[in-house]
Amino acid sequence: MDKIDFVITWVDDKDSKWLNEKEKYSLKKNDESDSKIRYRDWGLLKYWFRAIEKNAPWVNKVYFVTCGQEPEWLNEFNPKLELVNHKDYIPNEFLPTFNSNVIEMFLNRINGLSNKFVYFNDDVILTNKIYENDFFEGNKVKDALIFNAVSIKNKNPIIEHVILNNLELLAKKFTKRQVEKNNKGKIYNLVYGKLVIKSILLKPWKYFTGMENPHATMPYIKETWDEVWRTEEKELLNMASNKFRTKYDFNHWIFKYWQMFKGDFVPMNYKKYKYYDLKNNNKKFCQEVIKGKYKVICLNDSDENLDYKNVKKELHEMFEKMYPDKSSFEK
Repeated sequence: MDKIDFVITWVDDKDSKWLNEKEKYSLKKNDESDSKIRYRDWGLLKYWFRAIEKNAPWVNKVYFVTCGQEPEWLNEFNPKLELVNHKDYIPNEFLPTFNSNVIEMFLNRINGLSNKFVYFNDDVILTNKIYENDFFEGNKVKDALIFNAVSIKNKNPIIEHVILNNLELLAKKFTKRQVEKNNKGKIYNLVYGKLVIKSILLKPWKYFTGMENPHATMPYIKETWDEVWRTEEKELLNMASNKFRTKYDFNHWIFKYWQMFKGDFVPMNYKKYKYYDLKNNNKKFCQEVIKGKYKVICLNDSDENLDYKNVKKELHEMFEKMYPDKSSFEK
């Protein structure tokens, strides 16, 4: 069995040193790219590690990527844990960076990272048993190639621009008609359930209009990242100088699209993955999660008006019920 690593990026938004450095480079735009909720931490990281140990004990290594920050409870001597500083793999001319897209773009340069790895944002947490074949089948990732249409939000639509930037870059190598021809059985596949309707309805469009992007764990083949970098190094390095997220960025989904457009994937259904927007009352979804209804959840934080103290308490109570025991990743 090939080794599979997990990679997670994290920032301590209460670290005074980090805050002072961020303030030096801040553009004072007061928009989504530099808002507090871009970096707000809910204190769930220890439960993330407990979930990994309980639900995916087969993982080879966990690469914990930060700007040098480390929770005081973290057991840095755990043989499965690799601490990675941004300066260990991001070229010095782009540091410091507060742009998650830049932090993610260079992940393939992490020393020792296995060819097969799964990327986690820190708001994506395992909530049930998960296995190697949930992510990979042979040398191919498990994923869903579903076309969608980009719809612009009325405020700070950075991610929508990024999706189109990704597709614009890939359109130099792939056409929609070529992708459809080479992946016909993988696009119009009933394994996707009702989501396949999106691709069917968009079939008349000759050009890429957007992609379905589940906020979940992302399995990757490192060789794919290397290939994209060899092909589009100039463009990727150009965006790496953006200290904060901008509408001119690319993100790691460009590697996801590339491997699917080439056909290097096996179709899967994301029905065991669930995306939740945090609200002031999360009782219903907490009950769903505790029952183990899903394998992976994403807890999206997008509301500046959340009652932080009470929502945090609610989340901690939920995860304490699920993962009450310390993991070997804790001191």
